Amino acid sequence: MKKFYLTMVCSAAFAAVSAASAQAQDAAPIKIGFAIAQSGWLSNYDAAPFQAAVLKIEEINKAGGLLGRKIEYQIADTKTDQALAATGGAQLVDAGVDLLVVSCDYDFGAPAALAAQQAGKIAISMCAGDPKMGVQGVGPLAFTATSAAQSEGIAIAEYAQKKMGLKTAYVLEDVIIEYNKSACAGFDAAWKAGGGEASILGKDTFRNEDPSIAAQITRIKSLPTPPDAIMLCSVTPGGASAVRQLRAAGIDTPILSITAMSDNYWLNAVPGLKDFYIPGLISLYGDDPRPEVGTFLAAFKARYGDLPASSYGVMGYTLIEQWAYAVEKAGTTDSQAVVDVMNTFKDQPFTAGPTSYTDQLHIQVNRPWLIMKVENDSFHAVEVYRNSFVPDMKLLFRVGQ
Repeated sequence: MKKFYLTMVCSAAFAAVSAASAQAQDAAPIKIGFAIAQSGWLSNYDAAPFQAAVLKIEEINKAGGLLGRKIEYQIADTKTDQALAATGGAQLVDAGVDLLVVSCDYDFGAPAALAAQQAGKIAISMCAGDPKMGVQGVGPLAFTATSAAQSEGIAIAEYAQKKMGLKTAYVLEDVIIEYNKSACAGFDAAWKAGGGEASILGKDTFRNEDPSIAAQITRIKSLPTPPDAIMLCSVTPGGASAVRQLRAAGIDTPILSITAMSDNYWLNAVPGLKDFYIPGLISLYGDDPRPEVGTFLAAFKARYGDLPASSYGVMGYTLIEQWAYAVEKAGTTDSQAVVDVMNTFKDQPFTAGPTSYTDQLHIQVNRPWLIMKVENDSFHAVEVYRNSFVPDMKLLFRVGQ
């Protein structure tokens, strides 16, 4: 009898310890790691999304946490270096993060994302525009919060043809990163779909670090018929230099470009710039027509004392927003369970716009864009535009190009 009583007491004690252990584990903080560039040229794109992601984390914590648990975060500065991205990502994964956030570019974010994929953890890029930041590239646990670069090129091509009435274009492609190549591939496909093969009068390439594009400008000016538009697929600072050189050479043709050329921070390089158009994410200049964007910007300013330095900021906010939503729906931070929820998103409303994923595509292909133009030394919102031409897998991965 005594033996039975002792056994019951031990069993009860073990159960109590197990329950306490489970509760302690449930109450343990959720961990998010940021393997991002806090220095080097990529920090121009990573800094604002990181701040916005922290804002959303703080909002979640203030509201009681995620699944009743607080969120903590750690940072590894990749210094715009691919080797350091791999090292930083691996260190954060080893530290036990539930989510790894990586840089705004596939080339520099993928090394960190691969470390997460190999460890069975979700990695989300803040704004990589290359679809290889997903199932067919990094792997099925990798996502990007933004749209495919192809859809940037498609959107500005459609808008220029349908809304601006432009008929011909000349393409300048900066080959420094995959993002630029993908954007130009989307533009090429959409422009030809709307105007035929002959509507592109020529193509040229350069590298972001090239001090001069004089040879390319000479070829443009030598065309028998000037193009209606120049399509520039580039990022700063080389993209800004290319715009300055085009205008200095007397080429006043409308310049179409991509989302990486957003925001006023580089416009002092080309004073008085006009007729420059991009597919933007949001406007920082008080004229974005979407109320949810205004709410985000007001919260950001209240937290940091100023607006984001870059419109890419909204992507960091939406990244945490969508992951947290999926975690709540799944009832767990388990990677596969969260991915299963995210793969069901169909125009799910988030601050950056309607969001869709499938088990084969972890990037947006026709989220609406805010078309913006430069006048009076500032970007200004024109209208929200959603591309009707949707890139297929061949175009997204540039198969056969």
